[in-house]
Formats: sequence, structure tokens, C-alpha cells
Amino acid sequence: MRRWIGWIIVLCLLAGGATTCAIRWEAWFGNPPEPEWTEPIITHQFKTFNNDSVLRALQRDTLSFLLLGDIHNSLTNDQMAALSERHSDIQFWAQTGDWMERPYLCYEQMMYQSLLGTRLDSLPIVAIPGNHEYLKGVVKTLPEHWKTIFPNPQNGPARFVATTYFVDFPHLRLIAIDTDGLHRMSDYTQVAFWLKKTLREAGDKFTIVMMHHPVYSTAKGRQNSLMWLTFYGAMREADVVFSGHDHNYARRTEYYKERFWKKEEPTIFIATNASNKAYPIKNSEKLDNSFSGEPVYEYLQITHDALHICTYKVDSGELLDEIVISKSR
Repeated sequence: MRRWIGWIIVLCLLAGGATTCAIRWEAWFGNPPEPEWTEPIITHQFKTFNNDSVLRALQRDTLSFLLLGDIHNSLTNDQMAALSERHSDIQFWAQTGDWMERPYLCYEQMMYQSLLGTRLDSLPIVAIPGNHEYLKGVVKTLPEHWKTIFPNPQNGPARFVATTYFVDFPHLRLIAIDTDGLHRMSDYTQVAFWLKKTLREAGDKFTIVMMHHPVYSTAKGRQNSLMWLTFYGAMREADVVFSGHDHNYARRTEYYKERFWKKEEPTIFIATNASNKAYPIKNSEKLDNSFSGEPVYEYLQITHDALHICTYKVDSGELLDEIVISKSR
């Protein structure tokens, strides 16, 4: 009798799993039909830091740049132009993934159109793909032409060339991590070891890590425990960690008071969102500051002894948050 009960439970579980897969298969693994694009095709390649001449042009005592989270093709050409005009001193900009709504030609063309004639189009960019740049499937894939559009430095782990990398500026090491390319446990550990080594070799420079998925999720039901378990230890070496994906703004300070941990300075975790899509914020009691409902962006200034971060609303330019990290050299 017990054996029959056991088999009935197994069959019920299998039937339930099969039903769930049948219902959710398209959402999990399917790609919607690609909308038709009828306008002239724009071909484009972004300026990146894949050669020394671009980097040498930025060898100044003060480094300034913009950082944008998820965009999802929601920022217009006028909005992109206003950002660069509002901060005329910026030397480059950064984007933490999900610039496009889908990895299709029409959204790629909309991305180019949003930049045409703006100063951002002529500036170098530090970019990483988000989950919306990947094609869904049992194993997600990044379209090969993404690496052609963004010819990034090739100094990252072997399996993540041009999507995970770092750029060295006079007072800053900026590290970009493609979290959507992590499919196996070995991927997570490989990138985590590389990250820890890359952070420790930064010397006395400020260190900023940018990644699409957050270590600390700020939206309900979106915490990636494997991301936290794998990267938390390495992130302790960073000054600031930027992420997107959760469609809100949230800042959290993580202090390390363990007896065997030598780092005295905390790590600042900042989730940011430049799209019109917004999710409610969870665990606000653990946050230093938070905001949801409108697109925001960050303006950063770095000197030899200070890292200054301001968060503004995209449309009005209203200042929402401001922090300064100082170091004695």
C-alpha cells in the first residue's frame, strides 16, 4: 500500500511539473515574434576603451562620467541630449544592461536613434549586457553582433571576453561584469575569483563594480541567492557596486565588523533605473535611501582622494541622493 501511495505522489509531482512547464515554457524559454522595422537601417559601433588612445585622452586629475541603469528603449533623443548638456564636463558614460527591450533589430535601431546628434554618441561607453540583451532558451545566448557593436577591452576571464572586463583610469578601476552569461556554477566561481583578484590589484585607486543583477535585490521576489553567495565575499573589496534589473533606486551601506576581516571601509551598493518601468521597493528599513516611480541616473566625479556620486531624476534634474567617499592616500 505504501509503495502505491509513493508512486501516486511521484506521478502527481511529474504531472504538476509537466503542466507548469507547458504553461510557463514560453515565458521562461520563448522569444516573442520580432516586430518589423521599416525605416532605414543605421549601422553603428560605439567608442569603447579597447585601445590606449581613447584612454590617454582622459588622463586628467578629475574624472567625470554618467551611469545609467535599465533603459528598455524608453529614453528619447531629447532626454539623452539633455543628460549630456546638463553635465557638460563628462568624459564618458556607463550603462549596466537592459538598454534594449529585446535583442531585435527594431530595438537596436531605436537605441541608435535615441543617441543621434547627442554628445553621448561621441563619448566612450563602458557597457554590459543585461537579460534583455540575451535571447531566451534553455541556455540563454548573447547575439554575436553585440560584441561588434561594443568592442570592449578583452582583459576578462576566458569565457567572458569583451562582456566582463575592467578599465583603469588615473584614480579609478571600473570593473564591468556580465551576470547574464553565468550559466554554470563554474562560471560563477571563475568570475568571482577573477573579480577578487582584479579588485586587489587595483592598488590605491577607487574601485567601482557594475553588474546587471544585484547582489542585494531591492524588489520583491527577485533575490538571486547564488549571486549573493558567490560574489558577496569578493564585493567586500570594492568601494561601490552598481546594479540594475530591479527597476528602482536604492542605496545600501554594508559594514564589515568581523574579527578576521581587515577592510575598514564599507562597501556601498547602489541599484539604479533609467527606465519608465518601476517596481516597489522591499526591505526599505535596510536601505540608506530609496526611490521608485521615475527614471534616474548617476553623475560621478573622482579625484585622487574623493569619489562623489549624485543621483538625479532624468526629466527634471532634481537631486535625489548624494554621497562622498573619501580616502587618505
